[in-house]
Amino acid sequence: MTHSPSKHGLICLATLTTVLCWNGSTVDSTNKNKRQDTNFYGTILDYATPNPANVEDIAIADKDTFAVYQTVKDIKTACEKSSDKNIKTDMDPKQNKSLLDLHEISMIESRNQEHPTASEIEINNRKYIEIDVTFINGNKQTYLVESTREVSCLKVDKSADNNSTPILEKRKLNMIHVKNLTIKGYKSAKDTSKNHDDNQVSKKAEIAGATEKIIDQLEENVKNLPKDNSSQYDKIRSTMLSLLRSLREQLQKMLNMLKN
Repeated sequence: MTHSPSKHGLICLATLTTVLCWNGSTVDSTNKNKRQDTNFYGTILDYATPNPANVEDIAIADKDTFAVYQTVKDIKTACEKSSDKNIKTDMDPKQNKSLLDLHEISMIESRNQEHPTASEIEINNRKYIEIDVTFINGNKQTYLVESTREVSCLKVDKSADNNSTPILEKRKLNMIHVKNLTIKGYKSAKDTSKNHDDNQVSKKAEIAGATEKIIDQLEENVKNLPKDNSSQYDKIRSTMLSLLRSLREQLQKMLNMLKN
């Protein structure tokens, strides 16, 4: 039986050309979402989960500073005595505000740890929730903040393998859902992003190196395809098929990096 090695060689060379044009490059997924300049990290506990989660990139209304309002004793007393859930008053909490900085805060927690709505007060058709803020100097103060004020962060899910890249889950929840938010510290987001970039570059280099090695072996086998020796041809053909399977695995890794 006569084989046609030139046909198989052309197919392999076409595959090689495609891969060589790729050159192991992938889209940099780290630019999909721009991170804040300062990465505040700590833990968050909501009313739906039993255990706090490790989080990074903590922000309130997408900022590291946020407005809170002073509690008004007369309004609070009126809320406790009134059967009407919505208190009408000229004492608008927004007329007496403070601007807090996450750099100065160690903990934010709901006033009522068992029932979130128990800490909620509706004033002039706007819902507020009472929060206790603990500062890094140990002082503690109670404030009002809108129940719908958004808290955002990245939940960090680390695997048992310390060398693997942790999975980051974007979380957004209203303040009324937050039972406890602890800020353990902060660091430059650029340093965090740099570490992530370094991991991506390392993975790309590893995949590119393995792919290049497979390409070299395929090219060598194509050059050495026998024209007359049928048994030798079958042996090299088997080797090439095995190399193509390995090449397919490397390409799949590249596609997976594109998706992330």
